[in-house]
Amino acid sequence: MQRIKAFMLNKPLLIRIILSYLFVGLLVIGALTIIVTTKVSENLTAEINSSTDRAIQQSYNTASLLLSSTYKHFAGVFASTEIQPAFYSTDYSTQEMGRIGSKLYETASSNPLVHSVYLFNFQEKLVFSSLSTARPFDEFYDRDLLKLLESTEPFRAGIFLPRHAVFKLDGKAYDHHLISIVYLNMREDRVTNGAMVLNLDQRVLQDMVMNGTGNRSFQSMIINRQGTVVSHSDSTQINSSLSDQSYVQDILKSRTSKGTLELTLDGKEHRAFYIKSDSLSWTFIGLINYETLLGKVNGIKNDILGVTAILLLIVLASAAFFTRMIYSPIHRLITSVRSVQAEERERPHRSEFDLLSGAFHYLENKVQDLQVRSAGYQSARRREALRLLTAGGWSDAAEMARKLKEAGMELGDGPLQVCLLRLDDYGQLGASYSAADISLLKYALCNIAEEVGGSAWGVTAFEEEGDAVTLIIPQICAEVEVQREEELADLLTRIRQSAAQYLKLSVSAAMGTTAEELPQIPGAWACAYSASRYRLVLGRGCLVPAGFEAAREPLPGGHASVLEKQVVDSVKLGDLDKTRKAVEEYTTMLSRTSYDEIMLLLTQLLVSTARTAAVMGGAGEEFRLGIGHLGQRLYQWETLEEIREWYLELCGKAVAQRDRDSSQKNKLLVDKIKDYIHEHYRDAGLTVESLVEVGGLSTNYMRRVFKEIVGVSINVYLSEYRFEKAKELLLRTEYPANRIGEMVGFENTNYFYVSFKKYSGKTPDHFRKSHEADRPDEAIGSN
Repeated sequence: MQRIKAFMLNKPLLIRIILSYLFVGLLVIGALTIIVTTKVSENLTAEINSSTDRAIQQSYNTASLLLSSTYKHFAGVFASTEIQPAFYSTDYSTQEMGRIGSKLYETASSNPLVHSVYLFNFQEKLVFSSLSTARPFDEFYDRDLLKLLESTEPFRAGIFLPRHAVFKLDGKAYDHHLISIVYLNMREDRVTNGAMVLNLDQRVLQDMVMNGTGNRSFQSMIINRQGTVVSHSDSTQINSSLSDQSYVQDILKSRTSKGTLELTLDGKEHRAFYIKSDSLSWTFIGLINYETLLGKVNGIKNDILGVTAILLLIVLASAAFFTRMIYSPIHRLITSVRSVQAEERERPHRSEFDLLSGAFHYLENKVQDLQVRSAGYQSARRREALRLLTAGGWSDAAEMARKLKEAGMELGDGPLQVCLLRLDDYGQLGASYSAADISLLKYALCNIAEEVGGSAWGVTAFEEEGDAVTLIIPQICAEVEVQREEELADLLTRIRQSAAQYLKLSVSAAMGTTAEELPQIPGAWACAYSASRYRLVLGRGCLVPAGFEAAREPLPGGHASVLEKQVVDSVKLGDLDKTRKAVEEYTTMLSRTSYDEIMLLLTQLLVSTARTAAVMGGAGEEFRLGIGHLGQRLYQWETLEEIREWYLELCGKAVAQRDRDSSQKNKLLVDKIKDYIHEHYRDAGLTVESLVEVGGLSTNYMRRVFKEIVGVSINVYLSEYRFEKAKELLLRTEYPANRIGEMVGFENTNYFYVSFKKYSGKTPDHFRKSHEADRPDEAIGSN
């Protein structure tokens, strides 16, 4: 086992070659499987077609023999002396009629195909039948046949007529598909004496001729020259016309006596085989449904092909995989590796690929480690020196300049401009990207800023904590202050546009003051940071000039308190539209003042709103977490518009919670009033005012709440409840109506009568009489 394991470890290339041959063999097997499956399917299809053709040919021969022999036999019966008197006699004795009837019954019973035999005497208007005694034309039960004979009298004998016979005979119903053969005595194209009609049972003919054929996959039928179905494996199709079917039209028009057609019916492939009989004037058709008949064959074929396809996919995937395994490592290592360490060659159980790749990775890791160490160390020194420069806390300018120089930077002796870039939607970026990805984005932004600044500006950019990137610009080209600010604004605009184009980031920019020397840089950076906070007012993607904060004005005394009260009062009323208007006015006012005052006033508004929500009983989840949580959320937003929508959402949740709580309380009060009515409805002094006192709310408010929940006013509910109780007493007791009115709280008898009739449409007495059948057997009497 150890030797086998060592062989497989040392000879992976040989193992891969063996596997490649194995999968090539599987590919060949798959191809052969497809060929064999296709050939078997074709042979089975041909065998099924041949079997079907033989079945139709056999059905044709059987039908031709049966019908020809039947037709000839009954032609002899038609000419026999025992039958002929039925056609021309005018006076029949009982014995003659008995002989004719017996002969018909005996003749019809001798052949299973025969349903019945009729003899028609046109002179006497008399019909002899194998099913019954002789009857006049007017009393003959098969009326359709009489009409048929009227239309066929001019024709010669031997006509096959498929028809659907429905009649009653001696109380027994007959419903059969028949083929009637008419034998006529004719002379010079005129009917003489009478006719014999032989009725064949189409169902029996179908069973005998088609030998029980007919299922979902194979349909057999016989049609005449007009396309009418004489016989069909589906009995519901008998006597129906198929002349509108295209394949039937093609068969009837065909000049050949037999043949096949390939066709599509109901979206499925079919094959039709037909034989025409000149003697019978019929066409025998067999219709094969390939989809059903070959379903199992196709299913097996599809299964085999599916397995083969899967094997082929595995073969192709494996071939690609092993090809890559064999070729790619060799190519990559040959072009990359130039030397191999001796200790790597001496290690046991190492394949040739492992030896080469181990040496290569060893060297590659060494180089990468050296590069990372060198670049990381220099980048870290540079970043730390610049952060120390902007943060302050140092006093020796010469020492600071030395540190910058050691980090590879010389800012020069001229004035320095400090600016700040801030990533917009930083919270969304934090949710979408990892900290490492955001660091890469900020690094790319630094590169864009330094490249856009170019040699003309000499921009130095480095990352700050959070969403900030600091820019230090040592060279100011323009000598005029206004022109210098315009050029600086143009530079920051181009940086923001490049960030949007290449990084798909929205960036806000803020200018700090100009530092004439290194010790002034921390103050310039603080000015840039303060300016960057006014993204809250200007919105994302803004450019904030250095003097923007100085232009802010404090709000007039008391004005903010007035607007704050309007906002809180609208929240207390639950009017969200009014709240939105008040908040928009309030934030518009705040946008004119300083950042610190804006945040202070917004915090005060949150505190007031939280207290109001608590008093309303509708404090939402965020309000319940406390002002500390709200303050943290407040400082997470970047614009006043976001703060306004967040605040309105809080107010909406608080109002909705208050309404839900209020609705529940109101329902409890309404249930209390309803229970009180159910208990004291007999009290004639029970009024709406006394019921409102039970609820403990104002009269108008209680009336409105009751109607909103119940759907009717308190007064209507009380009256209807009393009337329903009065109905119960009228039906269950013998008390007089005026007494019942008093028992349900009506002191005035006339008022009770009038009100009851208005409510139920009947007076109390009339109501009692109209429901006497519904009253209990023993009504409760008065005591």
